[in-house]
Amino acid sequence: MVISDFSDVQAVAASSWFVYAATTHGLLIYDRVSRRFRIPVTTIDGYPTARVERAIADLTANAVWLDLGSGLGYVRYDVDGRVWTPGTPSSTTGTLSVEAALAEAPLVDALRALILTDRRLRTRQFTAAAATPDRPEIFFGTNGLGMVRVDKQTGEWEVLAYGLLAPGVGAVAPVPSGVWAATTAAAGRAQRRGLSWVARDLSATSSTEGGRAALGFSFLYARHLLADGDDLWLASEQGVLRVDSTGFQSRLWDLPDATCLARSPRGIWAGTRHGLSLITANEWVQNLEPRGIAITNLLVAGDTLWVGTSSGLAYVAPGRVDITIPFELRERPSLRVPIYALASLQDTIVMTTERELFWRDPATHAWTGVPLPPALGIPTALAAGSDGALWIGGTRGLAQAEIRSGLMHVHSVPFEIPAPVRDLAADRDYLWAATDSGLVRIQ
Repeated sequence: MVISDFSDVQAVAASSWFVYAATTHGLLIYDRVSRRFRIPVTTIDGYPTARVERAIADLTANAVWLDLGSGLGYVRYDVDGRVWTPGTPSSTTGTLSVEAALAEAPLVDALRALILTDRRLRTRQFTAAAATPDRPEIFFGTNGLGMVRVDKQTGEWEVLAYGLLAPGVGAVAPVPSGVWAATTAAAGRAQRRGLSWVARDLSATSSTEGGRAALGFSFLYARHLLADGDDLWLASEQGVLRVDSTGFQSRLWDLPDATCLARSPRGIWAGTRHGLSLITANEWVQNLEPRGIAITNLLVAGDTLWVGTSSGLAYVAPGRVDITIPFELRERPSLRVPIYALASLQDTIVMTTERELFWRDPATHAWTGVPLPPALGIPTALAAGSDGALWIGGTRGLAQAEIRSGLMHVHSVPFEIPAPVRDLAADRDYLWAATDSGLVRIQ
């Protein structure tokens, strides 16, 4: 299941039960009875990549017709069967232009500027409209707010926002109610950025762009996200940001080019491209020696902090304030290479280099390695599932591995995984993958 940015709506259709919104990154299905969104339909479910010109609700079934234009014709999506079928609709009942919809709802037209201005005072436009067959409601699509439901008699309106702030997700952090995702700006594009919460069952989302800050969140690249009670800790190019997830007040620590975070009884560890630091409980910053080392990954295992660096694996012993190379790795120059990902699988430390997966025997401290499949691309993240499986994210897919046998199965981009994987996190039921095209939930 994929959650992406569904705020840019291209076409809308409505029936007695559902409202359908065809967006840039998927099809939204809003249940009018329960007033909740169903799981969206995206490209890995067959959603067309062509722009949708018009949507028409099939009044004889729970289905919608999408007009793809440019000689491509119509395709029909059946909600219950989750099946796509080419064809031609028998009726265009309920289709409505924006101008005709506003003519039917003059109060809405008068309030258009207020309705289409978001919290950061950005103005949007209506892009599509659909009238419901049983109530005086019109559902409008917009180019940045998602859908808006209006009552054409009273002029009351409700913004039905769903999805992430932007398609690209750089980091994820599970919490009991669901998962938080930190968006990442795409190169050369002006995108919204911030934090989005997604419910475990994907029925609801909420987002913040940092409204309590004068200019909102100004980071560009989310590299690691950590949930600690009500606090969210984010590593970005600006430094380490702590955000209160209840009131969204934030504080930034001046640790530029932060890459990774880890929570321990000593405080919050922060790795940067310049070294390792500890943010203590009283909010002081303690820098560890040696400095000038690029930190790539952090892992707390027991009372030891494991540190992935640009020149190999190291650790910080309990009570120490320096970084040490493990004895068994001092004798293996071949492992003095950049560490791309680091995780623990039960009591076993696991790490990846650019081309290999290694794990450490907890009894003998011996390291064993196997090659990574070329289909994975460059490794980016590691996570251990609740079932004991090891997942490896990469630029060309997502691999499920069994370390003892060395067997790995790759789910490739774009057929099973929509885009390169940037981060992985697991809770008791799901694996969450941050990708360049959205948040992926795998059961």
